[in-house]
Amino acid sequence: MTGRRRQHRRALLWDVMRLAVCALFAAALSAPAVAATYTVNVQGPLSLGTVAAAPAGDTVFRIDPAGGGVSVITGAGRRISTPAANALVTVTCRDDRAGETTCADAQVAIRIGTIGAITGRARALTNFTVSMGTAVLAAPPAGTNPLAFQLAPIGENSPKTFLVGADFPVAGDDSGLASGAGQNSFYVYVVDGSGQMQAGDSDRGRVTALRAVAVAKTSDLSFGRIQRPTSGANTVTLNATSGDRTLSGSGNGLLYPTPAPVRAAFTITGEGGQQVSISVPATMNLIGPGVIPVTLSDTAPATRNLSGAAGSQASYSFTVGGSFTLSPATPVGDYSGVLSVSVDYN
Repeated sequence: MTGRRRQHRRALLWDVMRLAVCALFAAALSAPAVAATYTVNVQGPLSLGTVAAAPAGDTVFRIDPAGGGVSVITGAGRRISTPAANALVTVTCRDDRAGETTCADAQVAIRIGTIGAITGRARALTNFTVSMGTAVLAAPPAGTNPLAFQLAPIGENSPKTFLVGADFPVAGDDSGLASGAGQNSFYVYVVDGSGQMQAGDSDRGRVTALRAVAVAKTSDLSFGRIQRPTSGANTVTLNATSGDRTLSGSGNGLLYPTPAPVRAAFTITGEGGQQVSISVPATMNLIGPGVIPVTLSDTAPATRNLSGAAGSQASYSFTVGGSFTLSPATPVGDYSGVLSVSVDYN
């Protein structure tokens, strides 16, 4: 009896061992083998170039993945430079063993999202979008950050491309963040069925953010009180540099001392060390009982470097004068007009 029980237990133990081995063997057969190696190369950052930030609040710039164009979604900032801002991604596949056809048969799962630190006025990238280059989209994208989609099989050693766009927020002057160079980062991964990265690359979003440039009037252009001539003609000139008002010509007009004449004055504010273009019109009209054309003069060069260095706020002031002609036929009365000047970064 004792010998038979031992033999029976040995038979049961062998059956259990045999079942365990079979189970392990079956599991090994069902586990997917890594049969291909993928590489990802991100070429070119998502770059806004140079922008003029908003005086207050963030500006969201949208980078179109197809053409690389940039539009403003919200905010008062402006882009100054205009090169394409999208990024190009190249994905390559290599079968690991001879006879394998993974590269030719398997769809490629892609995930794109934010990664890494943020500096300067750059905010984190959002709302990633893609446009196909030589790659073919097999399943529509899902989500925005991360963005997930699938490419059709890309073939072995046959690089395929797609382009990436995103929303790129830039902080305004009221943020307290330093102007100048700023960056954020993003990744592009090939992932397996469980979402684990198989291959990937990363690059940066880049921007050079300048303080908002603005021009403000500090005094109006006023020629004062003038008596028209009863004979001949007079030219009234208000010197833009000195502020002196003079009367010339053959007429017998008269300049009154009060109210005193005043040159128009304007102050530009913006990023230190940056070159700005200044536009003052050549003429304007004073409108009253009649129309008096005014030829304008100013102390502003066409372009000017703001004082100071990048990273600091700077300013520049200039003045505007002008001249016009009066004759006995000029209608008597009060005249006024609008003088508009503009300024922008070069």
